[in-house]
Amino acid sequence: MSENAAIIARIIEHNTGGQNRATIDRAHIAVIASHHSRFDGDLDNAITEALSEGYIEEQDGEYVATEKVWNLVPGTTR
Repeated sequence: MSENAAIIARIIEHNTGGQNRATIDRAHIAVIASHHSRFDGDLDNAITEALSEGYIEEQDGEYVATEKVWNLVPGTTR
């Protein structure tokens, strides 16, 4: 998985669930990614890659991380 797709998957995981909304829309992902110092790619490509590799899922036009995303950040669990 590319670094950009991993960043997007982590953004989605960190900003959904718990005290946050269950899902996050593309516009909010774009805002967060634009402030991330290492994200330098195309947002649509990164989302598509994270979806195809199973790190995120789409629900009603918004996104949620899967349990697989925890493999991107060793030692984390929900």
